[in-house]
Amino acid sequence: MLIRIRRRSGQAIVIMALAMVAICGMLALAIDAGRLYFQRRLMQDAVDAGSLAGAQSLVGTITNPNGLPNYALYYALDDTLSVFNQNPANNDPNSSFYTSPVNDTVTDTQGGYTVTAVAPTGYNDKQVQVTVTYNATATFVQVLGFRQISIIATATAEAGTNAKTYAIFAYGGIGTGNTINIQGSGYAQVDNGQDGNDFCSGTPSGETISNAKFHMPTGYPGMLNINGNVFINQADDNQHLGKYWVPQPPFMAGQDPEPNYLIPDTSNIPSAPTRQKINNLASGASATYGNITVRNTTSLPHDFYIYFPGKYTTSISIPYNPGLDAKDSMYIFANGIYYFTNGATLTSTGGYVANTQSGLPHYANGMGATNLPPAIDGTDGVEFIFDGDSFYSADNSATAVPNNYSTFFVAPNYVPTGSVHIAFYIASTNTAGTTWSERYNAVSGSANRYQIWGTVFDASAQSMYITGAQLGPQDHNPVDDANPGGTGSDGQYSINGEFIGFKLDLDDGNIQGNSAGATPTCPGPNWSNRGHPALLVQYNKNFAPAPGVNSFLVK
Repeated sequence: MLIRIRRRSGQAIVIMALAMVAICGMLALAIDAGRLYFQRRLMQDAVDAGSLAGAQSLVGTITNPNGLPNYALYYALDDTLSVFNQNPANNDPNSSFYTSPVNDTVTDTQGGYTVTAVAPTGYNDKQVQVTVTYNATATFVQVLGFRQISIIATATAEAGTNAKTYAIFAYGGIGTGNTINIQGSGYAQVDNGQDGNDFCSGTPSGETISNAKFHMPTGYPGMLNINGNVFINQADDNQHLGKYWVPQPPFMAGQDPEPNYLIPDTSNIPSAPTRQKINNLASGASATYGNITVRNTTSLPHDFYIYFPGKYTTSISIPYNPGLDAKDSMYIFANGIYYFTNGATLTSTGGYVANTQSGLPHYANGMGATNLPPAIDGTDGVEFIFDGDSFYSADNSATAVPNNYSTFFVAPNYVPTGSVHIAFYIASTNTAGTTWSERYNAVSGSANRYQIWGTVFDASAQSMYITGAQLGPQDHNPVDDANPGGTGSDGQYSINGEFIGFKLDLDDGNIQGNSAGATPTCPGPNWSNRGHPALLVQYNKNFAPAPGVNSFLVK
């Protein structure tokens, strides 16, 4: 028998050759894909950095409320290209390339990277968009016909909250009811401290942005009086909004977000020391405890109490158990961060409260000022932080005589962390319900002084309440007054920064002796029936929060 054996070794070689082509192709694709992925990741890091750097230049300042778009464009290019060790061809942010770009767009190509920046753009002209493209040269996959692969990355960043925009602002959205609710039956005024006497200028210095469901009572009187520009988003039930200084306000669409002001670092705040008492300090005398010197500038002796910054887990009540402290005592708050938690509250019902040496208002060039030294960490004002279910409450229910109360706080111009010019900061984790409440009654006194030189900001989804108790036009040049019942700053009632929270209740207050201010002489709407408004909030650009490094990526 003859057996034939067929040889097939040649076929295996062919199959292996074909398989190796496929394997090498997949390996080449994997290697190139990995290289291109890391290239794309580098480009994304670059546009993220460039857009954030550019957006920071769109943050408003006193001098430039719209920021500096030319610098936004320059830094967008410069920071993006720096990731690739490149520099923009034009290094002068004040050149026409940046100051007069077509369609607010500039483009530069360096090292094969083409960077395009657009600013200002987006919501409220506060965004910067940066795009980078790069034609990567293929390596192994060229055998598959791919010689160049185009890679693109883009990012958009938004400037931090414009620190000179808000006066009264509630950021609660749809479904939160009347987010700003004007109560009472009088006239309320949001003013920039000029008592309506700058109505002819039309400047945005008194600009107010109010957000969502703005409500005022339908009865008469009951009117909100705005000095400056007002934008009302999602307005509702606002029949009695009066704007006397410039034309009727526009109604805006959309929803402004919660400002992104920063809370100081509370993780290492030590427990606060016990308050110190200086008994019956004589008129004209002074006393020192540590680095704190207090002075009795009045004509009568007073007890002085010194409170110190730190963490509070038990409440502060002023006067302390009203039967224990004399009702005309002076309460001095040393500069620093006061952190209230675990249900600790700050309650004031009388006495003279201030972060000044005398316990009375103190001014420098017409502005509220502290004359106490900075805290150990450099904080040069007071900032009260309320977390957990802690809250602040103030009224004048425990005063000895009608004029025996005064509250005067100046927020810091410097804090190691957080945003400056914040006097009261309600933490986002607060659950107290009503986190901040001021209910001074002007009927019970003729010289009310309640002044916060700084901003009241609530980052939680809670409510705040404020009463207007202004007794007359603001004194634009207040001076120190040794007599608590004197005329140095009597009747001055104001929050000189911003009043911002999730939901706000604003009460016109019990008002006596108010003056409507001068009658305008410039052309405009009907200037009559201006009323005698309670000054609910005085917007002061010098005490609005600085945003810090608050730019953030949108996409």
